[in-house]
Amino acid sequence: MIYKRPDSIEISINDYLALYGTEPDAKRRLYNIGAGAWSHVCWTNIDLPAQTEAFAAIQAPCIHHDLIKQSALPIQTATVDAVYCSHVVEHLPETIVMNLMKEVFRCMDKGGVFRIVTGPCADLDWDALMRADKNWWFWFKDIDFKRSIKNEMEPMTIYDQWLYTVATPRSPYSETECEEKYNSNEIKKMVESNKNNPHSILDALTQSLAFNHTSAGDHISWWNYDKLHGFLKKAGFTNIYRSAYGQSTSMLMRDLRYFDRTYPQVSVYIEAKK
Repeated sequence: MIYKRPDSIEISINDYLALYGTEPDAKRRLYNIGAGAWSHVCWTNIDLPAQTEAFAAIQAPCIHHDLIKQSALPIQTATVDAVYCSHVVEHLPETIVMNLMKEVFRCMDKGGVFRIVTGPCADLDWDALMRADKNWWFWFKDIDFKRSIKNEMEPMTIYDQWLYTVATPRSPYSETECEEKYNSNEIKKMVESNKNNPHSILDALTQSLAFNHTSAGDHISWWNYDKLHGFLKKAGFTNIYRSAYGQSTSMLMRDLRYFDRTYPQVSVYIEAKK
């Protein structure tokens, strides 16, 4: 039997108004950090100012804030009920992620929920590499991605795909300037010598990478559940728990029309409650 069930709950504007009274009041309590083109009338977007005309054309209205240059979030202390941050931390250096988590902790009201989605999960990626699963990085077949990489290069091997996902500037297929780039054979040798210690090679490839405003979409740090948990704990959170696609403890963030819409197959989900 095939069951026809809803994909998720749907939270209406009236549901928001029942909780907060008005849309502006809701927007003062709910934030999406690194929102991009995402938009909801009851949430406030915080995002980097558009770095290209193409992105400016699709970026949703937001509070412009540069996490690299501005340490304090533009939010009052202890005023927030929910913060959503999807596929953002992998584009930031670890020190910036640590500061972001501390700032979210500061801004959270008691009981507030901080939901982080990131990907690809470093553990899942490593397992795919170990089993030579050539179809794991399925988005590399997307025509828009193919147009974004250097056209003169040979087809990407599985090691090229893994590297591009983990440390984009290190890849010869990336236009981002980097002092050390590695070809497929070099990465293969590094992987083979670190099969029992994946975190060592992950750290070696990412720790010295800096955020490049002209290549904001590059992946420059790696994450799995345990690493995220450790960072959130250092930021001050004590109630930290594993989540999954559509499984937020916040009713609002279980509406899959708006949340968890980016590569759920390979993402890692975690929440922290103040």
